[in-house]
Amino acid sequence: MSGKFSRTGGRMGGQRGFTLIEMAIVLIIIGIIIGAVVKGKDLIRSAEQKKLYNQFLSAWELAYVNYYERTGRILGDTNTPDNSGTRDGRCANDLTLANLEAQLRAVGLDPPAPGPTGSSATRRYSASNGTQYTLTISFRSRSDGTASNYNCIEILGMPTELGIAFDRIKDEEMDGTAGSFIAVSGNGGPRIAWPNVTTSQTVFAARLILGF
Repeated sequence: MSGKFSRTGGRMGGQRGFTLIEMAIVLIIIGIIIGAVVKGKDLIRSAEQKKLYNQFLSAWELAYVNYYERTGRILGDTNTPDNSGTRDGRCANDLTLANLEAQLRAVGLDPPAPGPTGSSATRRYSASNGTQYTLTISFRSRSDGTASNYNCIEILGMPTELGIAFDRIKDEEMDGTAGSFIAVSGNGGPRIAWPNVTTSQTVFAARLILGF
């Protein structure tokens, strides 16, 4: 006897293929691994977005609040670095970063630390699709279709995915038309909902409305 059986009789040289159950188990394991990798990437990106929020937008918001608590005045309510000049309770739209930082230092406050760009008012962000963006912050007095003459921190070059992330951090929602973190279509344009990330990568500007 050769010890070999026909294909219909069972063993054939001690070899056999995967059963359907075994293949299903392998596919499940592969799916779990892929899901873990994707989840890990999402967690890393979320951590990067929170870090950028804290070191950039939140840092400038804190500087604004600290300045008010120390002086009773609005940071940027004059375009002179020595804090002199006429004040009306509104941020001066022609304020330079140098003057803004000088106003903070004049009352013993340090401006937010500069990032890799070398400026405290700009940061770079790499989106999930690999596109590089440069974000620029400025203090402004703005109006939109909902409110007028409010002080805000305006961010130009805002990627949609980062704007949504900041909105969730600040307002715990992703609505560009409501809350204190909003999206706008232009300098005097109305507030807009965050667009679909796959069809619109950026918005004209995002604004953090300041409480005073």
